[in-house]
Amino acid sequence: MSWPCGRLDEDWSQRADAAIEVTQKSSQIAGHLPLKGIALTTHPKCETLKFFFDVNGHLRDPMSMVDRREDSLKPEGYWISVKTQFAGPEIHVWIVGLLKYLKKHYLPDLEVHDEGEYWDTGNFEILNKKMDFVFEKISAVRAELSRISKGHIERYSADEFATMIEALLRHKFDIEDSIN
Repeated sequence: MSWPCGRLDEDWSQRADAAIEVTQKSSQIAGHLPLKGIALTTHPKCETLKFFFDVNGHLRDPMSMVDRREDSLKPEGYWISVKTQFAGPEIHVWIVGLLKYLKKHYLPDLEVHDEGEYWDTGNFEILNKKMDFVFEKISAVRAELSRISKGHIERYSADEFATMIEALLRHKFDIEDSIN
């Protein structure tokens, strides 16, 4: 597929000591995570598809490994995800095809939850409708949020600003108050 990829080949015998390092411009994982595998860039507008394995052969996400080390994630909370929404349905289909191949030949216990339902149905029309629906809602939220000027933000606390956004979106989408 000519997808750019990167390798991770860390020492499985060393303990994990990674933590999240935050700077003014970004955040990253610093330190050691005992993982091996590859990360595929399937499309510039798609999240990286990561296949990183621990010493026991379990798929692991680096961020989950950091969260577990910091006791904020239990082992049953491990999962891998890839957002395909902005890359389009064709990339989603390619990724599902790759995952099905890997499940059949190498990862028989692989479980996939596909919000686009393509994994279960193989129906491109359903996938496309679901992706269009999400894109429409994202666009509507973006339009509503763009109405808030930067001057307004500075006048409110984080909680007040969150309440204002919630009220704006409830009004726009007629969301009932029963939603948490």
